[in-house]
Amino acid sequence: MIVTLHTIFLLPLVYSQTSDISLKDNQPEIEMITYEIKPYVSGIRVVSLPNENGFISYTEAGESLIYPDTKVRVVLFGYHLDKIGVISLTIDNCFNSLINITHSEFLIQTVKRLDFLAYFVEKDQPYRICYKERKSGKESEEEEEEDMIMIDETRAWISTETPTRIYYLPLYLQIGIVFVLFCLSALFSGLNLGLMALSPQELMLIQKSGSASERNYAETILPVRQSGNYLLCTILIMNVVVNAAISILFEDMTSGMLAFIIASVGIVIIGEIIPQSICVKKGLAVGAYTIWLTRAFMILTFPLSYPISKLLDIFLGEDTPVYDRNKLINLMKMTTSEENQDLAADLKIAVGAMEISEKTVGDILTKIEDVFMLPENIKLDATNIAEVIRHGYTRIPVYRGENRNDIVSLLIVRDLALIDPDDNFSVKMVCDFYKHPLRFVDQSTPLHSMLEEFKTGDYHLAIVLSATSRLDAKSGKQCKEPIGIVTLEDIVEEILQAEIVDESDTITDNVHRTTRKYTKEPNVTKILMFEEKCNPLSVQMEVMTSHFLSSHHEIFTSDYVHERAISHLMRKNIRQIDLSHSPRIYGNRAKKQETIAIYRSNQPSTRFVVILEGRATVKFRNMEFEAGPWKCFGTELLDQIDELLNDDSFEGTQCGFSTGSSLITTLINSIQFTPDFDLIVTEFCRFLQVTVPAYLNAYHVTCIARAARDKHINMMGPLIKASLRSDISDRMQRVSETLLKRNSSKSSFDPPGSRKEVVEKRRCHSDFGKHLPSISSITKQ
Repeated sequence: MIVTLHTIFLLPLVYSQTSDISLKDNQPEIEMITYEIKPYVSGIRVVSLPNENGFISYTEAGESLIYPDTKVRVVLFGYHLDKIGVISLTIDNCFNSLINITHSEFLIQTVKRLDFLAYFVEKDQPYRICYKERKSGKESEEEEEEDMIMIDETRAWISTETPTRIYYLPLYLQIGIVFVLFCLSALFSGLNLGLMALSPQELMLIQKSGSASERNYAETILPVRQSGNYLLCTILIMNVVVNAAISILFEDMTSGMLAFIIASVGIVIIGEIIPQSICVKKGLAVGAYTIWLTRAFMILTFPLSYPISKLLDIFLGEDTPVYDRNKLINLMKMTTSEENQDLAADLKIAVGAMEISEKTVGDILTKIEDVFMLPENIKLDATNIAEVIRHGYTRIPVYRGENRNDIVSLLIVRDLALIDPDDNFSVKMVCDFYKHPLRFVDQSTPLHSMLEEFKTGDYHLAIVLSATSRLDAKSGKQCKEPIGIVTLEDIVEEILQAEIVDESDTITDNVHRTTRKYTKEPNVTKILMFEEKCNPLSVQMEVMTSHFLSSHHEIFTSDYVHERAISHLMRKNIRQIDLSHSPRIYGNRAKKQETIAIYRSNQPSTRFVVILEGRATVKFRNMEFEAGPWKCFGTELLDQIDELLNDDSFEGTQCGFSTGSSLITTLINSIQFTPDFDLIVTEFCRFLQVTVPAYLNAYHVTCIARAARDKHINMMGPLIKASLRSDISDRMQRVSETLLKRNSSKSSFDPPGSRKEVVEKRRCHSDFGKHLPSISSITKQ
């Protein structure tokens, strides 16, 4: 700076002297004045080396502060610095230098800049810089060198003494303030989520329908929350101010990256994450307990936050959320949870009631192929009425001819209450008499409109027509085909969001067609399906049956059993199975054919069967055969009876029976056979069954009658025998008839309860135990 000024001041002098010389006598000689150029240092800068932290800062006087025992880079700025040959560092004067740096050690040396490295040992006094000018090569080396020049400017000093740190406030007080600021930051962050997340409408809802504590909280918060933008500005301004203050105080207590990390981590964890996670669930309570603090900060920030809130009200409007139908539906759907099943069920019904306005009958209809329908020409006999009742539908569409799409009328089941099945009324006759209204609707008809129609009570079933038309080949007109039906029950199920399954439903879902698994077959015709006792045979049929039995096996001949006993046996053991009541209307669900078994494979039986009328089916392995009249089964049983009657154990008693003999009882109970086939009835079959007890009763009565006859004849004298020889036959016949009547009234040909209708399961069991007492009583006689 001095050299520059010196040059500026010399320029006018040179010009003036030159002017004077030129003016004087116009002499051509010019006198030149030469000045010596000296290096000048105008300032310095201390730079830390890469990956090292040597430089600290500057003092108020401009002195550079560095850490002791560190190596730094010193940069000198000035003029003619290329003339400097040696630089030394000292703490008192240039004669006591601590560090000498020659020009060969300089990193950079130009006219205006000079860089060098120096290692500074810790000293109490600051380092000062001295330099010495370098001589040019023209000058003799023997000449005396220039003296060292000290830069005695404070801004050029370098100190290794660490200065005492000065804080804004005492450290203990500053730490306490930072703690309070963290608490306020957490509070404002939590209030921003807890208070602002609840709209005034939600607070009023809680105030009316919440718990007692929630009502108190909502009543406390609502006045403040109604000033939505004002409260928002207050919370945000205070949150920003507090976070900024935390950063400033940390910067004062520490420095650099450490202050940034501590402040950032503290604000994120303590001021954001923790309070917001708490206020998500407890925001209402936190806001109510700190409402006085919120009011205080609203007053404190009023000059700034209130004007901003008014501008937001003008440009953005008030915070008044409005819920439309879709939002309310989705809100109720999201509210449902597995923890509260009752609430979930109630909301499910509410959602279903609100969604029916968006649905049409095409969304809930029952497809036409799944509808149970009746042709109008079918007769309403006992079988068809029973099948209608079995399906359980109260309203049944009726179609014309063979075309199920040609629906002409509607049959209501209660119309069949006064119908006599024997009158054979057709479905068309009943429908024409009652003339129930039949409603046809388009598949795009809204559900709420359909519900209003059903509420009038005129009808609760409608036929749904397709949206597209087709050309009818017969009439040549455009017509719509029925694609299904819709009932009041379908709409109620859609509102309840659940299927109403009654006793007669075959599916549980109209959409997915889920078939219902029955635990009980709902077939009312089962009450007519059992093996029953039937009326006695005609005289001719009885004679034919007696002749067939006597020709089939010898135990039915007169040598074993009297003809009257056989006749009585047949009258008491005629059975029939009538499955002609089995339904013939199958509707929309295939039904397994009903059967009753007379014999079951591998199941022991104690009866001999002769088919008299109808047919039965024999199932042997994988083959089936039909058995008609005069087919008999169980001949093995008759052979065993024959063996029993010819057994020696029967000798010595009346007709071979020994009363009280356990051996005879065991033998009788062992008479049975096990078929290797199934004999089942599918329609109608009348047959004669002969059980072991029933046959033994007839055999026993025959023996008693014959014994009484023989005894009576032996008691008569020869003369009487001769005189009565002519009519002995008639007399013995009357005696036999008397004994047969007497013993038949005392013996039990029929099992107890045989006059009642019982099911086939009871018929399959042996009745011998029930007949045995009667046999014993007859034997005692």
